[in-house]
Amino acid sequence: MVHLMSEEAKLREELERYFVELQNLQAQYEALKSGLDALVSLLNEARIVREELKTLSTLSKGEKILVPLGSRVFVEAGIIDPSKILYNLGAGIYAILKPAEAEEKLVEYEKDLSEDLGKVQKELAEVSRKISIIQGAIKRIQEKLAEKRK
Repeated sequence: MVHLMSEEAKLREELERYFVELQNLQAQYEALKSGLDALVSLLNEARIVREELKTLSTLSKGEKILVPLGSRVFVEAGIIDPSKILYNLGAGIYAILKPAEAEEKLVEYEKDLSEDLGKVQKELAEVSRKISIIQGAIKRIQEKLAEKRK
C-alpha cells in the first residue's frame, strides 16, 4: 500500500510539473501570437503606404489632399513638392527621398517583415507542437491517477 501511495505521489508531482510547463508554453504562445499580429499589421501598413506613394506621385504641386491624423480625423493639406518624401528611419530620424527611393525602402522593409513573420510562424508551430505533447502527457497521467483511485 505504501508503494502505491508513493507511485501516486510521483504521478501527482509529475503532473504538477507538466501543468507548470504547459502554463509557460501557453504564455509563450500568446506572446508569439501578439508579435505575429503586430508583424501582420506592420506588413499591411507598409503595403498600403506603398500604394499611397503611387497615388502621391501622380499629384502636382499645390493639389489638396486629406491627411489622416487618426482613424476618424483628417486635415486638408497641400502638396508642396511631390518629388520629396520624408521616410522614417527610426529614432526620430527622417530621410528626404524621391518616391521611387521610398518605395524601394518600403519593399526592403516588407521583405524583412515577411522574413520575421515566417520565423514567428515557425516558432508558433513549434510551441503549439510542444503544448500538444504536454497535454497528451497530462491526460495520460490523469488517466493513471484515476485508475489508482478505483
